[in-house]
Amino acid sequence: MKIAIRALQSRRMPLESAMEYISSLNFPENEIIVFPEKFITTKVDMNSLGSLLNSIKIKNTIILGSLSYVDRFVYNRSFLIRNREIIGWQDKINLYKAESTKYTSGNQLKLFNIEGLKIGILVCYDLDFPDYARILFRKHCDVIFNPSLIRRDFHSEWHLYVKTRALENRIPIISVNSISDDFQGDSIVVAPEEGVGGVRINAVTSKCDDIVYQFDTSDYSKAREQRLREENLNIQNVNFLEAPE
Repeated sequence: MKIAIRALQSRRMPLESAMEYISSLNFPENEIIVFPEKFITTKVDMNSLGSLLNSIKIKNTIILGSLSYVDRFVYNRSFLIRNREIIGWQDKINLYKAESTKYTSGNQLKLFNIEGLKIGILVCYDLDFPDYARILFRKHCDVIFNPSLIRRDFHSEWHLYVKTRALENRIPIISVNSISDDFQGDSIVVAPEEGVGGVRINAVTSKCDDIVYQFDTSDYSKAREQRLREENLNIQNVNFLEAPE
């Protein structure tokens, strides 16, 4: 399956500005659009979310970054939109530092199926923990989206996490950051590629421009399934023993 991705490194903005910005977008319908984490700075509830959805003119599949969403509690929630309707959402599970005083953490990891394409969403810090990406890998996830908000002095570490998760799980990862001053973009798309003798990763980054990237799931599906078979075989044959003191 051929996939086209557009990573929008949008600035952080209040809800009204975001609605105006989103209503102006015009991209080919085959592209999957992904925004950064918390690119909308205003808290959103069911009513304002409805207004936001009404501002969407395009029919693309959209990962709406993440929003500070009020549903009794406040969640850092990433909505998956298709044809201007909500398909589902993923809440951030591991809250970073002071986030735990403002948000309620999610307790579910979801896999979405869009016309045969299996999509996982890990919100920012959740990508740092290998188990979440590994669970998606074991469920035959085709691509992971990672809406992020990474300060400019941690870009090297962030990119290392993205490359590592993509390589160890044989899954493309699209990680999108805001170009606002404290963050300065540098979004990254990493995709595995089968080569002679093994798998390599292809990484594309951009400081300020949006990233448009295309790949075919058949380019890495065999490598992913082989890694899955090898992992299952090795886990079954290994026993853990504590070394004597």
